[in-house]
Amino acid sequence: MNHKRLFLSLALFLGAIGTLSSQNIDFNKKSTLGNLYIRMYGEVHYYQPFNSETYQNGSFDAKRIVALFGYQFNRNTQFVTEWELEHADEIFLEQAFIKHKLTSNNALKAGMILIPMGIINENHEPNNFFSVDRPIIDKNLVPTTWRDIGIGITGLFPDYDLRYQAFLVNGLLSYKDGKGIYNGINNYRSGRQKGSKTIMSGLPAFSGQIEYFGFPSGKLGLSVYSGASNSDAYDGAQRGSEVADFADSTSVYTNMLGLHFKYDFDRSAVKAQVIYAHNSGVDEYNESVSTDLGSSALGMYVEAGYFLNTRKSWLAFGRFSLLDNDFSEDSNLVRVYTGGFNYFPTNGAVFKMEGQWNTQSLSDNIFQINTGIGVWF
Repeated sequence: MNHKRLFLSLALFLGAIGTLSSQNIDFNKKSTLGNLYIRMYGEVHYYQPFNSETYQNGSFDAKRIVALFGYQFNRNTQFVTEWELEHADEIFLEQAFIKHKLTSNNALKAGMILIPMGIINENHEPNNFFSVDRPIIDKNLVPTTWRDIGIGITGLFPDYDLRYQAFLVNGLLSYKDGKGIYNGINNYRSGRQKGSKTIMSGLPAFSGQIEYFGFPSGKLGLSVYSGASNSDAYDGAQRGSEVADFADSTSVYTNMLGLHFKYDFDRSAVKAQVIYAHNSGVDEYNESVSTDLGSSALGMYVEAGYFLNTRKSWLAFGRFSLLDNDFSEDSNLVRVYTGGFNYFPTNGAVFKMEGQWNTQSLSDNIFQINTGIGVWF
């Protein structure tokens, strides 16, 4: 089957059936620390690839330990921040925002915020996904964890069972220090500015999401992102000059659209997601910075899990993912088959084991076993 036809078939499936609530500290619950609230999560992983021709070393990774702190100033205003230690030696700031209630159902939010795109980016704690690592779509297309500095509003339309978010944020970075940052493998992942002395060479990007939560145990969400990438080539360039023309060629305009669905049954759970991104100005960008960014990209997955016992301590799951980083061509399709088990000894802790087949093409199969532990409390 032509892989584009397969993509479109899955897209129709998602459209027919359809997120997790945004990552937050629940200030409605009583805290033993007064107005201060603390939450933490973490992951430790082991990867063992296999190849019939050569030996392959396994690898351990203390993936991340993260602390969330929140402070409730009063009934209308709160502050939330998230600090992350990655790979045992890198420290990042993932969130730092003020949220102020404007009305009973609407709030102003400003600071370092997570981009509301897809299922995982806002809800990336290890207990919120079955696999050891986050899905390939939420790494090589949605550059999870994707965040930047911005301002916007969030709220509810309770009569219609809808939740919305709308932000103006600083965009991704496509060119810096004489080098192009985007490429045809990881798309925009290296372009995350992460709020660290960020460059802004043009207008802010728009990021928004709307979710329908009228199902008994499910949600359907639509996410959008639209904006031009930033480039330090503009800094000091005279308007109308050749330098300014070159700077124009180092910026790419990206429109991204995501549809995601989640539904929980008594002992079963189904998740699905499709992400499409279109880039304008790609030919000029690739020629100017000597890279291979695609004009469009499409990724999707369907995942199902089933608890094997009534205590819901053992879960079996399977996921089928597709990713094409250049949807205009037929040679970049990646299929990933993932299946395994989760063991939950108690609420907030999980042991994971899975087998994963990463297929660049039908004749090039890569298999590995992944294990990990995760906590969220």
